[in-house]
Amino acid sequence: MTRILYFFVDESGNADAGTGFSIVGCWCVSKRSSEYEVLASTKGFLLEQARRLRDDDDFSEIKSSKLHPSYVDDLMQAMVPKLHSDKTIETPRVWTTGQPIRYSAYTTLPDITRGAFDGRTSGSFSNGQMIRSMSLISAISPLFQEGLMNLDVIDEINVILDDTVWDAPADVVGGCFDSHEEIGVPTTFTTQDSRSVPGLQIADLAAYSWHRNQRKGDCAAASNVVRDHRL
Repeated sequence: MTRILYFFVDESGNADAGTGFSIVGCWCVSKRSSEYEVLASTKGFLLEQARRLRDDDDFSEIKSSKLHPSYVDDLMQAMVPKLHSDKTIETPRVWTTGQPIRYSAYTTLPDITRGAFDGRTSGSFSNGQMIRSMSLISAISPLFQEGLMNLDVIDEINVILDDTVWDAPADVVGGCFDSHEEIGVPTTFTTQDSRSVPGLQIADLAAYSWHRNQRKGDCAAASNVVRDHRL
């Protein structure tokens, strides 16, 4: 049966302007060939927890921006033990720890980066698209770092990004992977709607809490979960 390494990626902040932009990607391994099934059990559990915290049975998607920061802390902490019983993923031999999921993160300063690019680049890419491309390359870099991952047990790598804003960066970075033979595992890059992809909703919690903690100082417990599980 095919074993797939999934990388669900979400962003927080504004890539086109401002003093902070972060992306966090959630890594996990599954034998499920559909990203719509991976982490579905954990997402369902967290959604019920969010509905209880908000006292809102109509809450239909885990969007951290619609939750109080303390609720984000609660959900991220509740998720850690739940992951071990989620049958849609497995504890892999890809990394050396027994953690079912891992994270990688990247943070940059759009205003400063835009100033550095000004007059030095040309073409159809906006500043935001360039920053997203740079951040995606950084976040996915554990694939190329010696000793972080054992890809011998992996048949495919699927990188899933949140929404069409990632279309151009996904095409560019994915194109580079097509001509790069170092990894040796077929890798695809696609964009999806987070409403239908559980892994993107998990990544939303991680990205929001990571960025919020850096900018505002709250979501400390949630960002510590990302830090403790970071590659």
